[in-house]
Amino acid sequence: MDEGSRRARWTEILAAERDCCSRLADVLAKERHAATSRDLDALLAAAKEREVLQAQWQRAAARRTALAAEAGPLTALVADDAEIAALRDAVRAAAHELVRAQRTNAAIVRGALAQVGDLLSTLKGGQVSSRYDGRAALDAPLPSAAGAGWSA
Repeated sequence: MDEGSRRARWTEILAAERDCCSRLADVLAKERHAATSRDLDALLAAAKEREVLQAQWQRAAARRTALAAEAGPLTALVADDAEIAALRDAVRAAAHELVRAQRTNAAIVRGALAQVGDLLSTLKGGQVSSRYDGRAALDAPLPSAAGAGWSA
């Protein structure tokens, strides 16, 4: 493989990975907004979109691994080509940002789930005879507003 072809293939793969990272960052922002606003439909749509983008990124990463085996590692090319080095650094920075964003989203979802658990525990404490079904929904009738002894 000649140097120009090798450079072009590395540029293509790194650009594809950078684009996947950029699009994933947008999806994680949508996911975070959906989780905080408790918009289940938007959350599911973001999860599906994220799954597609992650598959694209995995394919690009597999192509990167194959190219490294075929044409040699990227490190030699990076030493001689500032543009490729900048592209590699952009991919690394975007990937690190995605890790941070994913951790943030996971914390938000854990917090939201804890709030639901706390709410259900509070409701159950106010309704001694209530039981929860497999969907964590109350299956006992709600008390009447008049004389119920509690308020929302």
